[in-house]
Amino acid sequence: MTSIKNKIDKLRKNILKYQYFYHTLDQSIVSDAEYDYLLHQLYNLESKNKELITLDSPTQKVGANLSNKFKKIKHFSPMLSLENTFDINGYLTFEKRIKKLINIERTMSLCCELKIDGIAISIIYEEGILVRAATRGDGFKGENVTANVRMIESIPLKLEGTDIPKRLEIRGEVFMLKSDFIKLNQKYNMNQNKSFSNPRNAAAGSLRHINPKITAKRKLRFSCYGCYFFAEDNQELTTHYKRLMKCLSWGLPVNKEIVLSSSYIEVIEFYKKFEKKRKSLEFDIDGIVIKVNSIELQNKLGFNTKSPRWAIAFKFFSAERITTLNDVKFQVGRTGSITPVAYFDPVYISGVMISKASLHNKSEIERLNLHVNDSVIICRSGDVIPKLLSVIQITRCNNAKKIIFPKFCPVCNTKLLENAEEKIIRCHAGLTCDAQKKKSLYHFFSKKSLYVIGLGPKIINELIQKGLVKNPIDFFYLKNFDLTKLQNVGNKKSINIINSIHECKKTTFKRFIYALGIPGVGETVSEKIANYFTKLDELMNADILKLNYIEGVGKIISNNIFNYFSIISNRDMVNELIIKVGIFWKDQDQYEFDMKKTYFFHKKIVLTGVFNSFSRMELKRILINLGAKILNNISQKTDCLIYGKNFGSKFFKAKNLNIKMINEEELKSLILLNSTK
Repeated sequence: MTSIKNKIDKLRKNILKYQYFYHTLDQSIVSDAEYDYLLHQLYNLESKNKELITLDSPTQKVGANLSNKFKKIKHFSPMLSLENTFDINGYLTFEKRIKKLINIERTMSLCCELKIDGIAISIIYEEGILVRAATRGDGFKGENVTANVRMIESIPLKLEGTDIPKRLEIRGEVFMLKSDFIKLNQKYNMNQNKSFSNPRNAAAGSLRHINPKITAKRKLRFSCYGCYFFAEDNQELTTHYKRLMKCLSWGLPVNKEIVLSSSYIEVIEFYKKFEKKRKSLEFDIDGIVIKVNSIELQNKLGFNTKSPRWAIAFKFFSAERITTLNDVKFQVGRTGSITPVAYFDPVYISGVMISKASLHNKSEIERLNLHVNDSVIICRSGDVIPKLLSVIQITRCNNAKKIIFPKFCPVCNTKLLENAEEKIIRCHAGLTCDAQKKKSLYHFFSKKSLYVIGLGPKIINELIQKGLVKNPIDFFYLKNFDLTKLQNVGNKKSINIINSIHECKKTTFKRFIYALGIPGVGETVSEKIANYFTKLDELMNADILKLNYIEGVGKIISNNIFNYFSIISNRDMVNELIIKVGIFWKDQDQYEFDMKKTYFFHKKIVLTGVFNSFSRMELKRILINLGAKILNNISQKTDCLIYGKNFGSKFFKAKNLNIKMINEEELKSLILLNSTK
């Protein structure tokens, strides 16, 4: 574990350094391919060692670090990143998911745009006058670049035309034409013996230059990709496309390459057209963006923590290489999922040597019809993730050995079962399968679960090999002499581990749920479950319908939770951990409620602003226990807006829709009124 932690720390340090040079000093000191590769390495290591993830890790950020050169501005609503896909299957999954979320089977209008490779900014107009502009920053706060944005000729200081809202937010991309980039580099190199690495890098440095006069000389361009109204009804502007066209009429530049489509075939045609044309364009693009056209449907779909659910970036593939497939090995995950991994002769793509790629599932093997020694086409999807694209079947030998997905677990020989809904094949042996046992026990005592200091993978492996532990319960009965028998474990270290095992009994409901390792139940879902159920036995005895009611817990995860507690051995283990071992947690709520009698029962609630008496998480937990469903965005279906000080645009939208609004004092009275204590 120490070596993995050191590797993760080293990766983070280097990536943060590269980010600082790129975003703050506008200098690229490594290639994009190298940066992407390092970030992917970090993501992989953190995915396998979730206890080592920290909030300041580059993988946890929406945007870039903020420079101290500029004042900070809080965005009226977060500037989130887009979900990415690199193939048609990813896009089709996106389309299927959004249709399921809004419960429609008919065709749906989609707006396809070019994904310009530039710097995202937010511009605020009041009474048609440009009053402020900010970079994306970390997604919640950006840098105040108003003075610099005023220097960009294509951004109007005053909007023209009719029906201009009192307050309007424009979002778009600042970029540089390839021809202007070449001229700038020639001049820059002549005067300072330096050069920018690419047009995006040059645009970023120019936009965030401390001297706005320099920005004015750099010939930056702007393209609007969205607008948001704060208080106006705007009943006529019901689609994303209409809003863009309205922006065009006000004098804002909008890229002309926009297509409305109603089928995936049209989306693919648009994608392929610009995949071919991208090199001949005057500016850089790295894909296309597909958005749900209807604003009403966008509002229904809402957002998750990192991206809007109603949009996706369909990015272009990188270079492809041909190599020879040597073997496919089948790995067993913590939850028993079987993942095939292709091993091939190493190939050099985008500055990185690649020798293996995940094949994800059984259907991928069947699609490719893989055989040993096949000539296969490899690429780095999005210049990051190794991907096996296809097989050159004409070169296949007559006696080539076909790759067959196993019917039995490669570790414990248990018969494998397929979950058709999840499209995952699992070994259900659980803790009796050595591969699952090791990973499950690492997870149970990891940093975000029941954290035991000093209990790393090496020690757990040796304890399993010596037959000292078979399940989490066994760890609580370990003695000092059990641990001192292990390699590199002396008396002092043994005592510290034993003490830490006893200390971990005092935990939280959220950590305990997460520690169980139920498929699909990560840290966020664990928190939602812990906020919804007040007692463990309520969770253990909950039916699928009740589990499905929890926001963010869909059909698949509900089934996984229900199935987990349907297994007698799992229930026995959980009960023994609580009753005999003595794991416990304090009730997190200061109130108890008769849910069905509360004002908030079955009401759809949206929160905005800062509250004096509650943290946002605490307030959400209380409202969920009162029977409320917490939503992120205002719509006509919202029952109530609860607002604190420094409220944002949700307040004005709710007022405009005549939605009931409750301030903090009224809220406290309602909570006390419904409390049974």
